[in-house]
Amino acid sequence: MKREFRRPREDEQPTGGHLDELLADPPELPTVGPLTGYRDGSRARRRVYGGLVVGLVVAGLAGRWYIQHLEEQRHVVIPEYVLAEGSEGEARPDVLVWESGMAHLGLSRQEPGIKAIVLPDRVLTLAESCDHAQIKVDVQDGKTVRLKVVHGEIKQTPRKPQPG
Repeated sequence: MKREFRRPREDEQPTGGHLDELLADPPELPTVGPLTGYRDGSRARRRVYGGLVVGLVVAGLAGRWYIQHLEEQRHVVIPEYVLAEGSEGEARPDVLVWESGMAHLGLSRQEPGIKAIVLPDRVLTLAESCDHAQIKVDVQDGKTVRLKVVHGEIKQTPRKPQPG
């Protein structure tokens, strides 16, 4: 079926004024052509590019901060002990005897640290590759119920039974 369109009269407007119809007098624009839309979108593009640049800078700074944070975490702080004036380091015992109860104990090769911990059924010393260690221990009824190494490495040797 063929549609027929009637011709408008001389005194009648040529269009109905809908948005999809061509304008009789197009508006005066500074530039007309395919680049007009590109120019009109430049503000949004600048915002997107600016956001990407700011995001890259923030990500770079955050990455640098995180790497420094990890390097600080790797650095092991060696504790320093200061003896009170008048005390003698040689007279100080370097073996700790623990008979019963729960405790958080430490071993250290640095003076005046504890070199060995004597439990009822074993003796704990530092491993050759370690300078400091911390342990949690629970001794009940002459037996070590729980032994957990918190930091470092230790060496366990069975305690020789004492005669008597």
